[in-house]
Amino acid sequence: MNSRLQSLKRGNSMVGGKLVDTEIGAILEAFSESREAKARVTNQTTTFRILLACSNVFVSAFLIIYTFYEINLLQPLEAGLINEDFLTVLDGRANIMFWLLVLMNMSAYFNIAFKITCLIAVIVMLNATIDNFVLFTGLVNFEERPYLTLFIISRPLFLVAIIWMGIVYNSALADD
Repeated sequence: MNSRLQSLKRGNSMVGGKLVDTEIGAILEAFSESREAKARVTNQTTTFRILLACSNVFVSAFLIIYTFYEINLLQPLEAGLINEDFLTVLDGRANIMFWLLVLMNMSAYFNIAFKITCLIAVIVMLNATIDNFVLFTGLVNFEERPYLTLFIISRPLFLVAIIWMGIVYNSALADD
């Protein structure tokens, strides 16, 4: 621990209930040491960073297109495609994908349970991928539904990216 911070702990040098400049400097210096240690911990491979960035882009694009469908800014060529049941399924998947992305980013940043988060995401995305190919096979048509078809076809790639991220993630703390 910083020697100035230790000396401040021993004696109460606050003047009139306010911190003096040396006390503020000692506190800031102590936190800067912890920031440097945290920066060393989050070292990951370039592959992991690219996969995480691509996952963020994929989920963000899905959420933007879902929002456009929901507020009727983007109309499908087939008028009967977007009904309440379809929007309910799409809404559930959008929420799940958003929260999984948040959890994955947080667990990767804080280096806590990232592989478990990836396992949960793999299970959820595997279920969604199977649902897409079983339930929504009739919706795959680039001419009538290009955005929806793109996400149905690219979902397995997202699943592979999550699996690959879980494999290449470096959970060991760096001592360098």
